[in-house]
Amino acid sequence: MSTKHRISSVVFFCMLTLLVILSCGEKAAKVELDKELIGTEAICPVTGDEFTIHKSTPVVKYKGEEYYKCCPGCDTEFMKDPEKYIMLMQQKEQSMETETDKGSEVQYWTCSMHPEVKSDEEGNCPICGMSLIPVYEKDDSESALHLSAQDMELAGIRMVPAKRLHVHKEIRAVGMVAYDPELVTAQEEYVNALQLSETIDVGDEATQGRIAQLIRRTEYKLRLLGMDDAEVRRLRNTRQPERSLIMPEGRNWIYADIYEPDIGWVKRGQDAIVTSSAYPGEEFRGRVVSINPVLDSKTRSVNARIRLNDAEWRLKPGMFIEAKITALYEMRSSTGTSMAIAIPKDAVLDMGNRQIVWVAIGDGKFQPRVVKLGPEVYTHGDKTGARYYPVLEGLSENEMVVINGNFLMDSESNLTGVAAIGYGGALGVQEKEAAPVGHQH
Repeated sequence: MSTKHRISSVVFFCMLTLLVILSCGEKAAKVELDKELIGTEAICPVTGDEFTIHKSTPVVKYKGEEYYKCCPGCDTEFMKDPEKYIMLMQQKEQSMETETDKGSEVQYWTCSMHPEVKSDEEGNCPICGMSLIPVYEKDDSESALHLSAQDMELAGIRMVPAKRLHVHKEIRAVGMVAYDPELVTAQEEYVNALQLSETIDVGDEATQGRIAQLIRRTEYKLRLLGMDDAEVRRLRNTRQPERSLIMPEGRNWIYADIYEPDIGWVKRGQDAIVTSSAYPGEEFRGRVVSINPVLDSKTRSVNARIRLNDAEWRLKPGMFIEAKITALYEMRSSTGTSMAIAIPKDAVLDMGNRQIVWVAIGDGKFQPRVVKLGPEVYTHGDKTGARYYPVLEGLSENEMVVINGNFLMDSESNLTGVAAIGYGGALGVQEKEAAPVGHQH
């Protein structure tokens, strides 16, 4: 081999050796601890835990930087792959900075035992006296469950939008075909008092006063027996007592017991469907005429008087009946009334003291949302028998809610910790001033 070739080989070998040395990088080495750092806080690159530096803390120097380990053994592990653990430590520090930024603003103060308590100021719980804890504003992604397209397909996830719908509540009541001679007698007394005031021509003011008092008393009795202002005016004009309350004369009167929780829903003029075991499968249609103003303290109900036509007089006085009264459910707000925002019943997970729905927030993310709901309702013309809940708080129109697969999502969220965020009282909901028309809270 020529001298020229030998020199070239030596140069090549030297360059290759230099490249190998550079590619290997600086090795990690143990160094002594700076005593001035004792008592300060650090993050162990191996475990990711925060700890306080003490005099026996292991220290490893790598690329001019010193890294502190929480315990003996971590230094040896760190030296095996410094780059790996440095990257993990940097991710931990970035996560802590992000949490600090997000949690810098207190949304409200609440009680860990009573999450319904919300206060704008720090203090004690008015229920149990415990110190209130802060709830910080969080990004939606922190309380979201992430699912891939494949996961959603395997779980059978189905969603529908929250829509404004014409929904109705069905009030079921029991009662009987009226036989009410007391009311007929009171009507006759009222008509007689009116006729008396017209036929007796007396100039004695005392006599006129007694007749006027008699009219007021008989009218007051009619109201106590269930007649409203419109019925009293009709009787004053026609002077014809409702003798069909004793014996049917082409129409019947139904007295239906409306129990206390449903009283606010029943109104004059609502349609009613009456059925009787005497005529299976048949329906008699009528209308609510008036509602007794006095509550029966024993049954906790009031009588709704329903008038229906029965030309064949098949319903006999005293027969037991069942009545279904349909009430339109609407939302009341400062701008008036409107259709209710409703979601299918299948979308709701009932947790006892609160109701949860899973809401799609985009990019395969789903968030558990606490909602405030009205009573179970239905839509006219829906032959499937589907039931809905009107949403009073917690959802906006057109937000997508999960109606199938939400139980699986809820189970997954309990494993990942998302449920703890969503159910723990830290989840804010958008409040709306709304109440159902015809229902008293």
